[in-house]
Amino acid sequence: MKKTLIPLLIGLGLAACGHKNEETDKAPTSSADSSSSYLTDSVRQMNPEDELTLNGTVTFDQDNVVRVFPLVSGNVQKTTASLGAYVQKGQDLALIRSGDISNYTNDYQADKSDLEVAQQQLKNISAQYKSGFASETDFLTAKNNVKKSQDELSKSSNILRVYGGSTAGTGEPSFSVKAPITGYIVEKNVNTGQDLRADNQNPLYTISSLQQIWVMANVYEQDIPEIKQGQPVDIQVLAYPDKTFKGIISNVSSVLDEQARVLKVRIVLPNKDGLLKPDMFATIHVHLPRSSTNGGEKSLAVPQKAVVFDRDHYYVIVQTGKDKYEAREVKVMKNTTRYAFVSGGNLKPGNIVVTEGSLLLYNDLTD
Repeated sequence: MKKTLIPLLIGLGLAACGHKNEETDKAPTSSADSSSSYLTDSVRQMNPEDELTLNGTVTFDQDNVVRVFPLVSGNVQKTTASLGAYVQKGQDLALIRSGDISNYTNDYQADKSDLEVAQQQLKNISAQYKSGFASETDFLTAKNNVKKSQDELSKSSNILRVYGGSTAGTGEPSFSVKAPITGYIVEKNVNTGQDLRADNQNPLYTISSLQQIWVMANVYEQDIPEIKQGQPVDIQVLAYPDKTFKGIISNVSSVLDEQARVLKVRIVLPNKDGLLKPDMFATIHVHLPRSSTNGGEKSLAVPQKAVVFDRDHYYVIVQTGKDKYEAREVKVMKNTTRYAFVSGGNLKPGNIVVTEGSLLLYNDLTD
């Protein structure tokens, strides 16, 4: 039985080799395992001059931010919120031990005592007035003194309440810094043990919701004529290299940065998922109007990741069907940050090319 199987296996092996040699004479193709996953994009027609690449950074929305300043002077006993933390409105952020609170408490207690004295005097004058031993002027003066004392007590009580003091006079002379809005702490300038003055120019905390963020892009002088408000842009950050955030230029500065000698432009982006964080580095691709210098002619363009370089030739992997791919040789005419402008390979606008995983798939196709 074993002798019969050996020739049969040899024959099958030779048949398979012959079949493989036949296939190598054709364009490299493959049927990928359906469990394999590749990222793809489409071939498009673009003008090579239709895009300008800028550098920039993500920052919080300056129009939708709250800066928290100290209302009292004193020493910071503790901080309960760190940079980047998510806080709810009314949440404690820091506790300041303050002599100001003691002063406000003393003022309240003094005004409370003055009111009690004024009320007792009114009671005595009222009895004397009814008995004819006090004049009407004395009676009216005593009533006015009570009213003034009530106003002073109300004023000092409100001040004490604003600064978090206790009207019972038993509370600690401390001021609690609370979050005025719900959001993320994007700046923090306070630490435990720090001494504060009421006229401190730096906010203790800066809070932003980060539901909307700004991207500030730098435009060099030679590119300023190309930039206009309202131009669409694509934004990429290092944290999400395969994700593109779309926006428009909402503001173009009228002055250059003195040190960097660049013009700042602002792009406003929604950030509901919270993916974009302040101080992230960003690459901004500005879509320019069709260039008139080359007659407005467009070329075929593929993402840079779709191009494979092998032995002085360029290739792209084209998806020809469900889980079917083909390596095609192309000529690269021009490279930009995001796209390669190509010709050849029988490519047409709308063809699907592999981007992520193109090199691995190319090796499988050409082995």
